[in-house]
Amino acid sequence: MLKSVKQLLLFIPIIFMTLFVPGCKSDVDMKKQQKAFYVDANGNLLNKKDQIVKKKGEFKLEGGYYIDNNGETIKRNIDKTKDKINKTVDNTKDKIKNAAADSKKAVKVAANRTTESVKANFNELFNTKAVGTIYPLTEIKFNPKSHKITNFKKEDVEGMAAALKDNPASRIQVQVYTADAKSRAQNRKISKDRADLVMNMLVALGVSKEQISAKGMGLPTEDAAKAVANAVEVVVEK
Repeated sequence: MLKSVKQLLLFIPIIFMTLFVPGCKSDVDMKKQQKAFYVDANGNLLNKKDQIVKKKGEFKLEGGYYIDNNGETIKRNIDKTKDKINKTVDNTKDKIKNAAADSKKAVKVAANRTTESVKANFNELFNTKAVGTIYPLTEIKFNPKSHKITNFKKEDVEGMAAALKDNPASRIQVQVYTADAKSRAQNRKISKDRADLVMNMLVALGVSKEQISAKGMGLPTEDAAKAVANAVEVVVEK
C-alpha cells in the first residue's frame, strides 16, 4: 500500500518513547534482581509478594544472577514490561520506516497518474465489483493544524469523479487517518473533517452525494503508521 510520511508526531505513549526517550533499558540489574527475589526454606524462588516464581530445581544462582534451567536470567515484572515496550517500539519504528519507504515509491507512481489512467483504474474496480479494494490518494496533503488541504493531485480527484459519474450505481468511502491532534477524540474529528472535505471536492465535480460517504479514522492503534502518514484512502463499497 502506498503511503506518504508528512511528519512524525506524538500519537501514543509508545511513539513518544520511540522518538524522544533514549531507550527503555531492559537489562536485568543484579542488585535489583536479588532484592526482588528470595529463596525460601523449601528451596523455592519467591518474589516480594511471596509468590513462587520458580520451584526448587528450576533455577540456580550463577554469576550473581538467578537464572532458569534454560540459562535465561529470571526477570522482574518491570523488566518484562520494559522488554514488551521495547518490542512494541521496535515494531512501530519498522512501520514508520516502511511508511517512509513506501512514500518515495508513491511519489514516482503518482507523478505518472493522469486523469484518464485514474478513471480507467476506478472503472475497472467498479466493473469487477472489487468491493473492499483500497485506493490510496497519496498526493493529498493537509495543514497539520486544520482540515484545510495544502496540496493535491487534481488528476486523482478528477479521474475518480469521472469514473463515479460513469458508474452511478457504484459507491465509495473516503477514509482519512491522522495523528496531528493532541487526543484521540480530536484526531477522529479532524480526520472526519478532512474526509468530508475530500468528499465535497468530488461532489463539486458533479458526483452524487449518494455515491460517497466519509469516515474519519483518527489514530487507530492497529494502523498507527497510516495515522503518522496522514493517509487518505478510497475504499470501494459497491
